[in-house]
This record gives sequence, structure tokens and C-alpha cells, in this order.
Amino acid sequence: MNRQDIISGLFWLGVSIFVITEALELEVGLFSNPKPGFLLFWSSLIFGILSIVLVAKSMLGKSGRTKLTDGWKGLTWWNPAITIVLLFLYASFLKFLGFLLAMFGLMAFLYFLGRVKPLVSIAAAIMTVVLAYVIFQFGLQVRLPRGILL
Repeated sequence: MNRQDIISGLFWLGVSIFVITEALELEVGLFSNPKPGFLLFWSSLIFGILSIVLVAKSMLGKSGRTKLTDGWKGLTWWNPAITIVLLFLYASFLKFLGFLLAMFGLMAFLYFLGRVKPLVSIAAAIMTVVLAYVIFQFGLQVRLPRGILL
């Protein structure tokens, strides 16, 4: 039994219950007609379920005590820093370059950061951009920045 996971799971379960009650006061609405509390309610509900899963897994599991620092071993800290810089650049150049070029650049770099081969990185970035464009432009009918291409 892992006490830290049980304590943190119960804490986050309490937070999610509090947010759910606040979302209910704002009114949730329906999927076809969402109200202000819609996103808060559903995201907190999912978060609460995940907290329950964490507590149950910790109570049923037979794992020994782990140190808090064990979860951080072997992580590379430069990847999150580069990702933050890339997101800032994406937001800065989105209007000028347009959705297609800015998203392609962001995705290609993110795939490359994941140690994917350059050719696979470019192909995956193209597929991601096309899929995102189809979903936002045609499915959700969101106007995307055109930029220098269109």
C-alpha cells in the first residue's frame, strides 16, 4: 500500500468534488446546449474518477514504499523548456504564417523532440496538420488564420 498515492488521491478527489459542486451552481447544460459549468463539471468528473482509480490501485497494490524523487529520475528537463519556447513561438507567428505553416512547424519540432526519425517526424506533422485542419475548418467550422499561404 502506497500512502502518498492514497493521500494525494483523496486530496484531488476532494478538489474535484468541490469543483463539481461549483459547476452545478453555474448550471451544466447539455452537450447540445452547454452552460457555463459544462466544461468544469465534466473535466472534474473525469479527474475525480482518476483520483478514485489512484486510491483503489494504491490500496490494492502490493508495491513497496517509493521515494518522491524516484519518479523524477532519468527525466530530461530541456524537453519541457523547449516545448514552452516552441508554443510561445507558435502563438507569436500564428497570424503571420497561418495555421497550416505554424502548426506544421510546431508539430515537426515536437515529433523530433520525441526522438522520431526526421522523415517520420515530417510525415506525422503533415498528417496531424491535415487532420486538425479538417476537424477545425470543416467539422467545427472555426476560421483559422490564413497567413502567407492563402
